[in-house]
Amino acid sequence: MKKFDGEIADWSIIFLIILFLSIGTYQRNSLWNSELELWKDCVKKSPHKERTHHNLGFVYYELEKWDDAKKEFEEALGLNPQYALSMYNLGLVYYQEGLMDKAIDCNKKAIELDSNFPESFYNLGIAYYRKGLYKEAVGAYIKFLETKPDYKNAHNSLGLAYKRSKQWKKAIEAFHEELQYHPNNVYAHLYLGDTYMELQDYPKAHEHYRKVLNHPNLPDAERIRKIISSIEKDKKREKGKGD
Repeated sequence: MKKFDGEIADWSIIFLIILFLSIGTYQRNSLWNSELELWKDCVKKSPHKERTHHNLGFVYYELEKWDDAKKEFEEALGLNPQYALSMYNLGLVYYQEGLMDKAIDCNKKAIELDSNFPESFYNLGIAYYRKGLYKEAVGAYIKFLETKPDYKNAHNSLGLAYKRSKQWKKAIEAFHEELQYHPNNVYAHLYLGDTYMELQDYPKAHEHYRKVLNHPNLPDAERIRKIISSIEKDKKREKGKGD
């Protein structure tokens, strides 16, 4: 089997951060600049309400103004230290800034403030993963899945953490579990293909890669085509030897 550079890509888990890295308290289809003026006015009129600071912080977050967002979430927490959502969203800011230790700390504190807030477990797992703490990431994802087993890509996240830990069987089981809930999940098949490639099980890798090849949003489709082509050429070569 010919070796390709980057053949076994550990697809960035940015593909998996779909909802929980942008949680807020209202619908997201507003024009954020208009929302900014609205909540700045609310804070001016009600400076001692944690909710107004929190919502202003969330608007800043959506505008990618991390320092301003951080300031407002911290202000909300100063007014109400038990406000789990502000602690959670403060963790999002640190995540966006690449400060994984602080993101981990905020998510742990959010869990302490509200243990029934499963989103914190998911983002805790993501931060652990980014930091290379795969065992801890597995534990956080499992806790999240106890309450939201059907959340799209959560089993994929778990599978990637197992994969990085070289727990191949558990990784494969997690990716298949994702397909139980979401049969057309392109990433589950992609991760299965990559896992089987690492295990040098080329027929199974081929099977899963083929299932995603024509997906319109397949990342790095050329890489997959090259791998499929190489597997098929090797198969024909082996067949020719046997004739």
